[in-house]
Amino acid sequence: MEDNEVKEKLEKKIEDWRNERGSAQKRWSAVHHFCLFGSILCSVAAGTIIQISKDLSTLATTLTSIAAVLTAIAASGGFERKWRSNRLSRSKGDLLLIDLDTESPNLKKIRKGFKTAIEKHDLEVVGDEQEKNEATDANDG
Repeated sequence: MEDNEVKEKLEKKIEDWRNERGSAQKRWSAVHHFCLFGSILCSVAAGTIIQISKDLSTLATTLTSIAAVLTAIAASGGFERKWRSNRLSRSKGDLLLIDLDTESPNLKKIRKGFKTAIEKHDLEVVGDEQEKNEATDANDG
């Protein structure tokens, strides 16, 4: 296969991966911020309702429960970590595409960088610090 064909295939794979990371970044951001701010709004609304009327105590209790559920979902889902990981991975995809956009790119180096980016992204999403450190050590050596 010619270098130009290899470059085009690699570029397409990086673009697809980068575009998916960008979409995932937006989705995780929406979920993260919905849970975070939804919890805050429900808590504030519940406190306000309690101060305004004792007759609406059931609504206040419901809002407090929703706030607790949203907080638990946000904490256990790792949405912020996943949003951040996708943002950083999308950025890495951008950088790899810039490296490809030269007269004679180092395809071997770019492929290695792409593989490293994919591995790092997966480790960040699952949140395994030990494996992340091992991958970094293996790539440095």
